[in-house]
Parts: sequence; structure tokens; C-alpha cells
Amino acid sequence: MTLLAQEKEVQYVNEVSLLVGDSENGFSQNVGRSLAYDLQFQYNGLDFPLRPEVEFIYSQNIPLYNYSINDRTRYVTIMANGVYDIPYSDLITPYVKAGVGYQSYSEVPDSPGSSPLMDLGAGLKLHITNRWALKFQVLTTMTTDHFNIIATGGLNFKFGRKYEAPPPEKVCEPCPEPEVVHVVTPVPKEQPKPQFAPQKIRFASGKAGLDAASKAALVSIAAALNSAENSSKKILIVGNTDNTGSRRFNATLSIKRANSVRAGLIQEGVDPKRIEIEGMGEINPVADNSTADGKKKNRRVLLLLSDR
Repeated sequence: MTLLAQEKEVQYVNEVSLLVGDSENGFSQNVGRSLAYDLQFQYNGLDFPLRPEVEFIYSQNIPLYNYSINDRTRYVTIMANGVYDIPYSDLITPYVKAGVGYQSYSEVPDSPGSSPLMDLGAGLKLHITNRWALKFQVLTTMTTDHFNIIATGGLNFKFGRKYEAPPPEKVCEPCPEPEVVHVVTPVPKEQPKPQFAPQKIRFASGKAGLDAASKAALVSIAAALNSAENSSKKILIVGNTDNTGSRRFNATLSIKRANSVRAGLIQEGVDPKRIEIEGMGEINPVADNSTADGKKKNRRVLLLLSDR
């Protein structure tokens, strides 16, 4: 059983957050404070580092901090943001965000106005379970007329299940050693010699997508796999990562990388029934993870062949 299978948990593609806090409102005539309610919806189903988010903020027009009616403010804001989660640990996820939006506001009750805005923010999530987290955020919105600095905290909830394909389990005992036909990194001495010339399939840090060079390499690999010599053989794709991020994050990332190569081979005509995948995470490095070059070599996949 692979590391991914040992640490497997359900992934969720949506999350909603409800936060409450303090807003510092800087207008041309005064700087006031008000109570802000913040509702956020974020989608995590894209294979892209920036997560799309829609955020809605309402500042209640009550004298919570200011006792003069002329100092009270009220605003309604809607924003479209891009959120980048920073891999840190299984319990804490820092993030940064930026976006644009629109705000309707009143500096005093009888002077309404509206304006487009830009926003910048940062925060972190403290995970309670794999669905619930505490969330804290500081956000700055800037319009042509004024600014707001909003510090809030509250609850974050994930929903909408997304299951990753589990890695195959070995059912034979003992299992025959597969025959290596393609390796994208230096091969350990105990491995059989590759039958195909090495191809450059590499991944950026924290990503599972194939670049143009890797997609081009898959064309010749697929042709070799479909040759008369190999067309009856079973294919095992093994994903690997460097040690950046948590072991759980890397285990998930390794299976995504194996799935990317699998999808590329299928697109080039390889029968999907021949292909199985495994994710090894960071536990099988072939180079020193303390150097940038070593990390690059460890972000790889292996393609192994065995008789059916």
C-alpha cells in the first residue's frame, strides 16, 4: 500500500466562510469604525494555484464605536478575488489574496456613493477537522474616495466531495518485479535498465500539470508503448515529489502527477485499461532535497512495464 493510500482522505471542492470583525473606514472628512460581516465562497476544483473566490462584506450602520451620528458609516461590498494557499502544515494554511470589486457606501446617512475598488488581503486557516476550520483575515479595500481596513475572524466549512482515484493495491504474493521501460530521473542501481531513451518530464514545484515539452515527450513514449513488442504489457505510472510542503500534501500531489501522465498517454492512444498509477509522495528521492537541482530531479514520474 502506498503512502497516499495510508493518508487518504476526502477532498472538497468548495468552501464557505462566515467572518465578523472590525472595519476602519477612512473617508475625506473622518475616520470611523464599524462592525463588518464578511461572507466568502471559494472554489478549489481547478488544477491552478489561484483559487477563485467571491466575497461579500456588509458594514452595519450602528453606533458600535462612534457615538456621533456624523461619524457613522455603512457600506456594502462585493469582490472577485484570486486566493493562493501557502503550503505550511496539516494544521495551518496561510494564504494571500487580491482582486477587484464594487462598493456602495455612505460617509454619513444622507450622503450615499459608490465606486469600483481594488483589494489586498492575507490570513490563515486553523484546521479543526478536514471540513471545519477557524479562519482569520485582514483585508484592505481601496477606492477613489476612501479606504477600509477590515480585520475579521470566524468559521470556514468545506463541502462538495471530490475523490481522487486510489492507487492500485498489489494482489499477488509475491509480486513479480516490473520491467522498467522509461525513467525520467537517474535510475537506482537495483532497477532494470530502461528500454526507452530517457524523456524530460518534469514538474514545477507544487504543480501537477504537464508543460509543452513534457506533452511532446509523451508522443514518442506512447508510440513505444503501443509498439508490437510492448502493446500487450501492463503499464504502472509512479508519481514522486520533492520534500516541499507536508507529507500529506506531497502524497496527494504525487498521485495527481501520475494522473497527468496517464491522461496524456490516453490522449495519445494508449489503452486506459493497461494503465495503473501509484503515488509515492516524497519518500523515494533520487537526489538531495537540500538543493534546488536535487528537488527538480525528485519531481518526477516512473513508467514501468510488466506482463499481464
